[in-house]
Amino acid sequence: MKENQRTTVTKRMLKEGLLRLLKIKPLDKISIVELCNESGINRTTFYRHYEFPADLLKEMQADFVEEMQNSLKKPMTEKDLTQIIDYLQQNSELVSLFICYNSDTEWTDMFHTLYQNIYGTENLKFFDAESQELFFTFLSGGTYFLLRQWLSKKDHKTSEDITSIILSILNRNILF
Repeated sequence: MKENQRTTVTKRMLKEGLLRLLKIKPLDKISIVELCNESGINRTTFYRHYEFPADLLKEMQADFVEEMQNSLKKPMTEKDLTQIIDYLQQNSELVSLFICYNSDTEWTDMFHTLYQNIYGTENLKFFDAESQELFFTFLSGGTYFLLRQWLSKKDHKTSEDITSIILSILNRNILF
């Protein structure tokens, strides 16, 4: 169900307020009153949509991941990996906040699905189904933690360098 315009504006104001506050203090130190004051929203309105500031941040991450996934073409290709890495780099400040405050599961699940869509199981016939699942888990976790470390560095490699590293690893481990 699509939100009405007032709800959309309210949520945007809360998200912008939360981002401003996160630049100066950790999430667990941000009170609802403080967030509402920063956003120009009253507490009752906040509670209509969220229970805690962390809920707002989780919604922001889910929206970000959905937007990123929607930008990918189906079926996915290795080029999509480059697009994802570029997108993450362009939004590195926001992604760093998501990584800092949310679980790693959503990110690794996203890469897991991406790799399954790109490579499928036909290239992994030498593995049984359970081993294939473990292989994709290994690839997705490795990719996520590589990206996490890369984005946390201030003087880091380009997105093309990172894509090259990931594809080099993938192409050496998957028979083509």
